[in-house]
Amino acid sequence: MDPEYLTGIEEIDNQHREIEEVAKAVIEAVEARDKWHIVHYIVVRLYELLRFHFTVEEAMMRITGFPDLEEHKRVHKDMLQIVERMKSATLSPDLGEDSEILKKQFSFLTHIVDHDKKLADFMVENVTHLKR
Repeated sequence: MDPEYLTGIEEIDNQHREIEEVAKAVIEAVEARDKWHIVHYIVVRLYELLRFHFTVEEAMMRITGFPDLEEHKRVHKDMLQIVERMKSATLSPDLGEDSEILKKQFSFLTHIVDHDKKLADFMVENVTHLKR
Protein backbone atom coordinates (compact mmCIF):
# COMPACT_ATOMS: atom_id res chain seq x y z
CA MET A 1 0.00 0.00 0.00
CA ASP A 2 1.25 3.46 -0.85
CA PRO A 3 2.50 5.09 2.39
CA GLU A 4 0.49 8.25 1.68
CA TYR A 5 -2.66 6.20 2.26
CA LEU A 6 -1.70 4.97 5.72
CA THR A 7 -4.00 6.24 8.45
CA GLY A 8 -1.70 5.51 11.37
CA ILE A 9 -4.31 3.21 12.93
CA GLU A 10 -2.81 -0.27 12.61
CA GLU A 11 -6.06 -2.24 12.42
CA ILE A 12 -7.53 0.05 9.75
CA ASP A 13 -4.30 0.03 7.74
CA ASN A 14 -4.16 -3.79 7.89
CA GLN A 15 -7.76 -3.99 6.68
CA HIS A 16 -6.96 -1.56 3.84
CA ARG A 17 -4.01 -3.72 2.79
CA GLU A 18 -6.17 -6.82 2.65
CA ILE A 19 -8.92 -5.01 0.74
CA GLU A 20 -6.35 -3.71 -1.75
CA GLU A 21 -4.87 -7.19 -2.17
CA VAL A 22 -8.25 -8.77 -2.89
CA ALA A 23 -9.25 -5.92 -5.24
CA LYS A 24 -6.03 -6.48 -7.21
CA ALA A 25 -6.84 -10.19 -7.34
CA VAL A 26 -10.22 -9.37 -8.91
CA ILE A 27 -8.58 -7.19 -11.56
CA GLU A 28 -5.94 -9.84 -12.28
CA ALA A 29 -8.58 -12.57 -12.56
CA VAL A 30 -10.62 -10.47 -14.97
CA GLU A 31 -7.58 -9.59 -17.07
CA ALA A 32 -6.50 -13.25 -17.13
CA ARG A 33 -10.02 -14.14 -18.26
CA ASP A 34 -10.41 -16.59 -15.39
CA LYS A 35 -13.65 -18.52 -15.25
CA TRP A 36 -16.62 -16.50 -14.06
CA HIS A 37 -17.06 -18.48 -10.84
CA ILE A 38 -13.46 -17.74 -9.80
CA VAL A 39 -13.95 -14.02 -10.36
CA HIS A 40 -17.28 -14.16 -8.56
CA TYR A 41 -15.73 -15.85 -5.53
CA ILE A 42 -13.05 -13.14 -5.27
CA VAL A 43 -15.63 -10.35 -5.61
CA VAL A 44 -17.71 -11.97 -2.87
CA ARG A 45 -14.59 -12.03 -0.68
CA LEU A 46 -14.03 -8.35 -1.41
CA TYR A 47 -17.63 -7.57 -0.48
CA GLU A 48 -17.31 -9.39 2.84
CA LEU A 49 -14.04 -7.60 3.67
CA LEU A 50 -15.60 -4.23 2.90
CA ARG A 51 -18.70 -4.98 4.93
CA PHE A 52 -16.58 -5.94 7.94
CA HIS A 53 -14.28 -2.94 7.49
CA PHE A 54 -17.21 -0.54 7.28
CA THR A 55 -18.81 -2.07 10.38
CA VAL A 56 -15.58 -1.57 12.34
CA GLU A 57 -15.24 2.01 11.15
CA GLU A 58 -18.83 2.94 11.87
CA ALA A 59 -18.48 1.55 15.40
CA MET A 60 -15.31 3.62 15.88
CA MET A 61 -17.11 6.70 14.58
CA ARG A 62 -20.04 6.25 16.97
CA ILE A 63 -17.75 5.65 19.95
CA THR A 64 -15.58 8.70 19.24
CA GLY A 65 -18.36 11.07 18.20
CA PHE A 66 -17.03 11.51 14.66
CA PRO A 67 -18.92 14.52 13.24
CA ASP A 68 -19.29 13.22 9.67
CA LEU A 69 -20.73 9.83 10.63
CA GLU A 70 -23.81 10.05 8.42
CA GLU A 71 -21.84 11.16 5.34
CA HIS A 72 -19.27 8.42 5.90
CA LYS A 73 -22.05 5.83 6.25
CA ARG A 74 -23.59 7.06 3.00
CA VAL A 75 -20.26 6.58 1.22
CA HIS A 76 -20.00 3.08 2.68
CA LYS A 77 -23.50 2.25 1.44
CA ASP A 78 -22.68 3.55 -2.06
CA MET A 79 -19.48 1.50 -2.20
CA LEU A 80 -21.22 -1.66 -1.09
CA GLN A 81 -23.82 -1.11 -3.82
CA ILE A 82 -21.03 -0.87 -6.40
CA VAL A 83 -19.59 -4.18 -5.22
CA GLU A 84 -23.09 -5.70 -5.21
CA ARG A 85 -23.36 -4.78 -8.89
CA MET A 86 -19.95 -6.38 -9.46
CA LYS A 87 -21.17 -9.56 -7.78
CA SER A 88 -24.17 -9.64 -10.09
CA ALA A 89 -22.00 -8.99 -13.15
CA THR A 90 -19.70 -11.87 -12.24
CA LEU A 91 -22.58 -14.36 -12.18
CA SER A 92 -22.50 -14.43 -15.97
CA PRO A 93 -20.32 -17.09 -17.59
CA ASP A 94 -19.31 -14.42 -20.13
CA LEU A 95 -17.44 -11.60 -18.41
CA GLY A 96 -16.22 -10.17 -21.70
CA GLU A 97 -18.34 -7.01 -21.81
CA ASP A 98 -18.32 -6.55 -18.05
CA SER A 99 -14.56 -6.81 -17.57
CA GLU A 100 -13.91 -3.15 -18.41
CA ILE A 101 -16.78 -2.08 -16.19
CA LEU A 102 -15.35 -4.11 -13.32
CA LYS A 103 -11.93 -2.50 -13.68
CA LYS A 104 -13.41 1.01 -13.77
CA GLN A 105 -15.51 0.32 -10.68
CA PHE A 106 -12.37 0.02 -8.55
CA SER A 107 -11.92 3.77 -8.46
CA PHE A 108 -13.96 3.59 -5.23
CA LEU A 109 -10.93 2.18 -3.39
CA THR A 110 -9.28 5.60 -3.35
CA HIS A 111 -12.43 7.05 -1.80
CA ILE A 112 -12.27 4.52 1.03
CA VAL A 113 -8.82 5.69 1.99
CA ASP A 114 -9.60 9.39 1.54
CA HIS A 115 -12.57 9.15 3.88
CA ASP A 116 -10.67 6.99 6.33
CA LYS A 117 -7.84 9.51 6.56
CA LYS A 118 -10.39 12.05 7.83
CA LEU A 119 -11.57 9.57 10.44
CA ALA A 120 -7.99 8.72 11.49
CA ASP A 121 -7.04 12.39 11.79
CA PHE A 122 -10.13 13.04 13.93
CA MET A 123 -9.38 10.07 16.16
CA VAL A 124 -5.73 10.97 16.67
CA GLU A 125 -6.71 14.53 17.61
CA ASN A 126 -9.63 13.59 19.84
CA VAL A 127 -8.82 10.26 21.44
CA THR A 128 -6.03 10.72 23.97
CA HIS A 129 -4.44 7.26 23.81
CA LEU A 130 -4.04 7.52 20.01
CA LYS A 131 -1.89 10.67 20.05
CA ARG A 132 1.15 10.18 17.85
